Amino acid sequence: FQLTQMKSELSLPVLALALVACLSTALPTKQQRSSTIWLFTAMLCLYSLFFAWRANLDITKPLFLGVVERFWLQSSAVVAVLAGLGLAVLTSVGSSVLKGSWVLQWLEWLSALALVASQVWTNYSACDQSNNYVVDKFARNLLSSMPKGAVILLRGDLPGNALRYVHYCEEMRPDITLVDQEMMTYEWYLPKLAKHLPSVSFPGNRWNPVEGVLPDGTLAFNLHRFLQVNKNKEVFACIGLHEGDSTWRRSYSLWPWGTCEKLVPSDVVFDPEEWIHLTRNLYNWTEDYSSFKPSSWEAVANEEMWQARMKTAFFIFELAETAHVTAEVKSQLYTFAYTSYKEIVNSHPNHPVNWHKNYAIACERMLRLRRLDHDPEVLLSETVRHFLLYTEKAEDDPQRQDILQAVKHLKKELQGLRKMKKD
Repeated sequence: FQLTQMKSELSLPVLALALVACLSTALPTKQQRSSTIWLFTAMLCLYSLFFAWRANLDITKPLFLGVVERFWLQSSAVVAVLAGLGLAVLTSVGSSVLKGSWVLQWLEWLSALALVASQVWTNYSACDQSNNYVVDKFARNLLSSMPKGAVILLRGDLPGNALRYVHYCEEMRPDITLVDQEMMTYEWYLPKLAKHLPSVSFPGNRWNPVEGVLPDGTLAFNLHRFLQVNKNKEVFACIGLHEGDSTWRRSYSLWPWGTCEKLVPSDVVFDPEEWIHLTRNLYNWTEDYSSFKPSSWEAVANEEMWQARMKTAFFIFELAETAHVTAEVKSQLYTFAYTSYKEIVNSHPNHPVNWHKNYAIACERMLRLRRLDHDPEVLLSETVRHFLLYTEKAEDDPQRQDILQAVKHLKKELQGLRKMKKD
């Protein structure tokens, strides 16, 4: 992977010159720069091998590959130095053959300028981020969507860094409090930060799933305790909650709020119609889907914002599937989910592929309800169409063959239904 990246980023001539520099160590002493070349070659090998040994990211995933590629810049810089040494070696060898020729000196300078110019020409557009405000818009949309005085529990690089920058450096939404979930587990974080967050109560000096006094004397608290002492605040998790602490489940539920979730007391009754209204237009997001390189953070931000459009519908559907409610309430939940899915899918022609599957399943559930206000032929047609669209685009789904088998059965049902209507 690293060699492929160097080939695309540095070009073959640069790699060839770097190889020339390494091979030049076999030349007579007068024409070599052995110590410098060996030093940079050792640096390249040691850094690359050490990083490959210590890196634990799955580089078959585009985002993780993009993260790792940023650490290969040091290796690329060393290769560029070796390429320069290789060019100097070629010039030196040529000078020994064509003594006193000024042409070689000009060729050396022209070659160096050509290589630099080609790198600028090839990579300038990718490096020019002067008009890239995607992550900035991501952070601003999230902060703008929050109610006054909200507390946001941050998790992950994207929301953590983006929201902190816009909030602290650009002073956006000073009424909101940002707290990093992962940093709360560090012994130094709260003693230093808590005094700067007077609107939030911390029932201890460190977040730990097991609350109480730790062996070192630190008073630890869990998420449930934190929520209890801040029950007068609206608390949100962006993005997700730390898996190691599930104590919040004792008294709270997670309700979707765009990319984030709101921690709501369990005794609060969920009103699907009201929640759909609240979360329908949380964000002003205009970026096209799949418009960024998969290995970029812009792609992650864009994906999060697109999937946020579907989260409330998905939540309501899951509630209908799992909640212990009456048949009437279950029917209402399925109907709300179906209506939301339909509106979202039809509003965005180019959208995430999983929307097809979710909408198809929602249509199939509506068929089971046998509601008189929904045409079964339309529901069957939509189920078949969107399942097929999903299988066309999601070829790596392990359930693909099962879905195709189900589609065959649904097609037969659709044909039978149409035949009955004709008769």
